[in-house]
Amino acid sequence: MFLKSLDIFGFKSFADRTHIDFSDGITALLGPNGCGKSNVVDSIKWVLAENRSKNLRADKMEDIIFNGTERRPPLNVAEVTLTIMNENGLIPFEAPEIAIKRRLYRSGENEYFINNRQAGPREIRSLFMDTGIGKAAYSVMEQGKIDQVLSSKPEDRRYLFEEAAGISRSKAECAEAERELERTRNNLQQIEIALSEVKRRYDTLKVQSEKTIKYRAVKDEIFNDELDLTLLKLKNFVQTKAQNEEHLKQVEKKRGDIRNEIEAISNTLSENMDKVKAMQEEVYAKQADLIGIQKEKSGKQDLIQQFNVRLSESKEKLEQLEAHKKAIGVQIDALNDEIDEKNAQLYEKTKQLDDIKKNIASFGKHISDAGSRIDGNEKLVSESQSQIEALREARTLLQKDLTAITEDIVTKLDAKLKDAGFSENAMKNAKETLDNVIARLKIFTAGRKNIFADFAASPSRSADECVKTVKEASDAFFETGKLVAELEKALDDYMKASPAFITEFLAPEGIMTKKRAIDQKISDNRSRVAGINERIAELHAENENLSKKIDEYKETLGKLKVNEAQMHEQITAAEEQVSMLRRTLVSQQKTLSDTDGEIASENKRAENLNAEISGAEEELSEIEKRGLSLADELKKLDDAIAACNTSVSGKQNALRQKQEEQNKLQAQYERISLLLVSSDTEIKNVKQNFQDTHSRDLMEFEERMYKITKPAAEIREKLSDAKERLKALGQVNLMAVEEFAEEKERYERQQTNCEDTKKSLENLQRVSGEIKSKSSEMFLDTYNKIKKNFHNMFRRLFNGGRAELRLIDPENVLTSGIDIYAQPPGKKLENIALLSGGEKTMTAVALLFATYQVRPSPFCLLDEIDAALDDKNVSSFVTTLRSFANVSQYIVITHNKKTVMGATTMLGITMEESGVSKILSLRLDKDIKLGAVISESNDDFIEEDVPPEEATVPPRPAKRIHNPDGTITDPDRERAVKEEKRLEKEAAQKAKAAEKKSDDREK
Repeated sequence: MFLKSLDIFGFKSFADRTHIDFSDGITALLGPNGCGKSNVVDSIKWVLAENRSKNLRADKMEDIIFNGTERRPPLNVAEVTLTIMNENGLIPFEAPEIAIKRRLYRSGENEYFINNRQAGPREIRSLFMDTGIGKAAYSVMEQGKIDQVLSSKPEDRRYLFEEAAGISRSKAECAEAERELERTRNNLQQIEIALSEVKRRYDTLKVQSEKTIKYRAVKDEIFNDELDLTLLKLKNFVQTKAQNEEHLKQVEKKRGDIRNEIEAISNTLSENMDKVKAMQEEVYAKQADLIGIQKEKSGKQDLIQQFNVRLSESKEKLEQLEAHKKAIGVQIDALNDEIDEKNAQLYEKTKQLDDIKKNIASFGKHISDAGSRIDGNEKLVSESQSQIEALREARTLLQKDLTAITEDIVTKLDAKLKDAGFSENAMKNAKETLDNVIARLKIFTAGRKNIFADFAASPSRSADECVKTVKEASDAFFETGKLVAELEKALDDYMKASPAFITEFLAPEGIMTKKRAIDQKISDNRSRVAGINERIAELHAENENLSKKIDEYKETLGKLKVNEAQMHEQITAAEEQVSMLRRTLVSQQKTLSDTDGEIASENKRAENLNAEISGAEEELSEIEKRGLSLADELKKLDDAIAACNTSVSGKQNALRQKQEEQNKLQAQYERISLLLVSSDTEIKNVKQNFQDTHSRDLMEFEERMYKITKPAAEIREKLSDAKERLKALGQVNLMAVEEFAEEKERYERQQTNCEDTKKSLENLQRVSGEIKSKSSEMFLDTYNKIKKNFHNMFRRLFNGGRAELRLIDPENVLTSGIDIYAQPPGKKLENIALLSGGEKTMTAVALLFATYQVRPSPFCLLDEIDAALDDKNVSSFVTTLRSFANVSQYIVITHNKKTVMGATTMLGITMEESGVSKILSLRLDKDIKLGAVISESNDDFIEEDVPPEEATVPPRPAKRIHNPDGTITDPDRERAVKEEKRLEKEAAQKAKAAEKKSDDREK
C-alpha cells in the first residue's frame, strides 16, 4: 500500500476534521450527487501543490475554504494532510512515512509542510517527479481530464509519456541548464566587450610608452618649418593682392560698355513681353493646380499605404496579443508558485526570529540575574567585612581581658605559693613515693591474680592444695592491706606537699577556668574571621565567574541582536517581495483582462481599416481623372506661348549674348573683388593664426621672410614628414609605463576570466547535450513500449480493433506532438476526435493502463470515468482494473454497481447535515458482494507485436580523455579547433591565389 490516509479540515464541504484510511487494492468511493465525492480528489490534487483554482472547480483559491451553511459559520483556514508510505524508497526522501500538508488562510497565505517541516510547492513537485504522482501526472484521472487528454493538442499529451519515461526531472534540469547557458552566454558577451575595451587601452598604452623620448625634437623641427611656410604664404598673399587690384580696374571698364548695349535692345522687346507674361502666369496657376492634384494623389496613396501598414500591424499585434495572453497565463502560474515559496520562507524566518527573540530575552534575564547575584554578593561581602571588623574589635577587648587575667593569675599564684610555703623538692619526693607504692601494689596484685588463675584452671585439686591456696589468699589480702595503708600515707604526704590553692584555681568558677573561657572566645573569634574571609574569597571568585559569564552573555546577546536585525531585514525584504509579487500578480491579472480587451479592440480596428482602404482607393481614382484633364489645358497654353516667343527670338538671341557677356564680366568682377577681400582676410588670418598657435607675433620674423631660399614644396615636404612623425607618436603620456603595467595585469585577469567562462559554457553545452540525448533515448524507448501496450490493451478492452500512436515530428523527439488513432471493431482507423463518448473513455483507459504497464503509479484516483460506459464495457474496465490492483492502489469514484462490486473496500460520503460531508468505511468481503460475478476470462487473448517507431536521437557528446598529466582532452573541441585551422588555411590559400591572379592580370 502506498497511499495510507487523508486528513481534511475546512476544505470545501469538509467542515469537520475528517480522517480517511485507504487500504490496498481497489477502493470504491460512492455517494449521492453533490455530497462531496470529487472534493476528495480535489483535496489530493490541492495538497500536491495545484495552484490553478479552475482545476479545483473554483473561481479563486480562497473559494476552497469552507464557506459556511445556514447553521455553521464559515471557516478561515483549509488544511489537508496526505500520508504516504515510502517503505520501498520510491520517493527520494529518507523516511518510511511521508506526511504532505498544505494550509490556506482567507488572507491568501499558503503554507506547505513535509513531515511538519516548512517547505515550498516546488520542493513538493520535485519530490514526486517521475513517479506518476502530481497535480499534472496520470495518477489523477477525471472525466474532464479524459476529454483533455484525447481532445488536446498533440504537443499537450506529451506529459503522460514524459512521466512514464521518467524524464520530467531531466527536462526540468535541461531547462535549468538552458537558462544557465543563456546567462553564461550573456555573461561571456559582457566579458568579451569588457575584454575588447581593456585590450584597446592595453595596446594604446603600449604605444604611448614608446613615444615620450621623440616628442621635443620633432616639435622644434615642426615649429621652424611652419614658421618658414607661414612667412612664404604671407609673402605670396601680399604680391597677389597687388595684381588683383590692377585687374579689377580693367574688368570694371568693360562691364560698363556692355550695360549700355543691353539697355537699347531691352526697350524693343518690352512690348511683346506683357502678353507672354499674362499667359505664363496662367501656366503657373495651372501648374500649381496640377502640383496640388499630384500632392493630393500622393497623399491618398500614402494614406492607403499607411492603412495597409496599420492593417498588417493590427494582424501582427493580434498574434502578439494572443502569444502575450498565453505568456501572461504562464507568468500568473509562476507568480502563484513563487508567492507560496516566499510565504514558506517568510514563515520559517518568522519562526527563526521568534526563537532569536526568546534567546535574547533568556540571555537578558541571565545577565540581569547574574548582575543581581553580583550585587547581592557584594552586599554580603560588605556585611562580612563589617562582621570581621566587629569581631576584631571584640577580639581586641578579649585580648585585653586575657592580658589582665593572666597578670592576676601570676600575682595570685605567687602570693599563694609564698603563703603555703611550697617546696618543689618535697612535692617531687612525695610524688616519687606515691608512684613507687602504686607500682608495688600493681605488681603484687598481678602476681596473685596469675597464681589463683592457675589454681582455678587445674583439673584436679586436693584438699591440702585448697587449704594451702586459701591460706595464701588470706596472706595476700593481708599484704594488700598493708600496701593500701602505705598508699594512703604516700597520697596524704603528696597532698600535703602540693599547694591547696591549685584546686581553687582549677575550679569551674576559678580564675584558670575564666582564662580558658577567654582563650576559647579568642580562638572562636579567629575561626569565625577565617571562615568569613573564606566566604568573602568564595564570593569574590563567584563574582569573577559571574562577570566572565556576563561578558559571554553580552557577546552572545550582541550577536543575537545582530542576527535579529538581519532577520528583521530579511523578513522585511521577504514581505516586500511577497507584496511586490502580489502586486505583480494583480497587475498580470489586470494585464490579462486588458489583453482580452485589446484583442477585441484590434479586431474592430482591422474591420475599420479595411473600410477606410476601400474609401481611399475610390477617392484616388477620382483624383487621377482630374489630373489628366488639367494636363491637357497646360499643353494648349504652352503652344500659345511658343507662338508669341517665335517673333522676338532674333532680338532675344542678341540680347542673350550681351547678357551672357555681362554676366561673365560681372562674375569676373565679383571673383576678383572676393579675391581682394580674401587676400586681406588671409593676411590677417595668417598673422592671427600664428599668434594663436605659437603665442608670438609673426612680424618679429619679417626679415627672415626675405631670406628664405628653400622652395615651399621642399619645406612643406619636410614639415609633412615631421608632422607624420609627430602624428605617428601621438599624444605623450608621461605615466604611460606605470599605466601600461596596471592595464596589462587587468587584461590578463580578464582574459583568464574569459577563458574560464568559455570552458563553463562548453561544459553547460555538454551537460545539456547529454541530458537531451539521454532523455530522447528514454522517451523513445518508453514511447514504443506504450505504443505496443496501447494497441494490445485497446484490443483487449474492445475485443478486437486496432489503436496506434504516431510521432508528429520524429526528428525532434523531445518536442514532438503525439497523435492518437483508434479503430474499434467494424470501423475504419480514424482520429479519436470522431469517436463516441464511451469509445473515447475506453480509449483513454487503454492508454492509461498501457502507461501503467511501463511505469505504474503507486496510486491512482479515477473520478467517474466509467460514467459513459455500458455494462459490457464496465465489465471489461473492472476486469482490467482488478488485474492491476496488485501493482497499484486505486481509489475509484463511481455510481456503477459493477465497479463497486469489483472493489475490496467501500468509502461512502454522505451529508447528514446540509452542506457538510461525512465519511463511512466498509470492507467488501465475499458475503457482502452477494455473489456478484464479473467475467475475468481473457485466457484466449493473444498479444500482437507492434514495430517500434524510428526517430532521430541527438548524439551524445564524445567522452573526455583524462591524460596522465592531469589535463583533460575534449575530442569535440579538438576536432573543432582542427576544422577551424583547416578553414583558415584554405581561406589564406584562396586569398593568395586571388592576389596572384590579380597581379598576372595587371601585367
